[in-house]
Amino acid sequence: MGLVIVRADSAFYGADVVGACRALDARFSITVRVNASVKAAIAGIAEDAWTAIKYPKAVWDEEGQCWISDAETAETTYTAFTSKPKKQQVTARLIVRRVKRLGIANMPDGQGELFTTGRYHAAFTDSPFPPADAERNHRRHGSWNR
Repeated sequence: MGLVIVRADSAFYGADVVGACRALDARFSITVRVNASVKAAIAGIAEDAWTAIKYPKAVWDEEGQCWISDAETAETTYTAFTSKPKKQQVTARLIVRRVKRLGIANMPDGQGELFTTGRYHAAFTDSPFPPADAERNHRRHGSWNR
């Protein structure tokens, strides 16, 4: 059969879904909410690890309510589901997209210093693709014709 990657939004981020993917020999790419442990993982990414990406077509950014044509991506290793028994904990890649904020007035309350200049979107994945490709494939969920 070829490479199968299950792409899911954050509602499906859980040990059961990832376990099912692994049991069926499928890869996964699941959006994660930026909670305290994800925020800490992102903060640990070195500034020189970020790679600029340009979108050939502008991408609608829901949070900023605007079109964007560039961003940056990086990756780090992340262990998910640490509150679960060891056999359900999964270490894989956290692919992060960083989009510049257009104005500090748009910053959500409680985002903290790390998030003053950018918005961060993360996907937990075991995709074999490089970060920019993994991020693009993850974001492509709405249409396979992009």
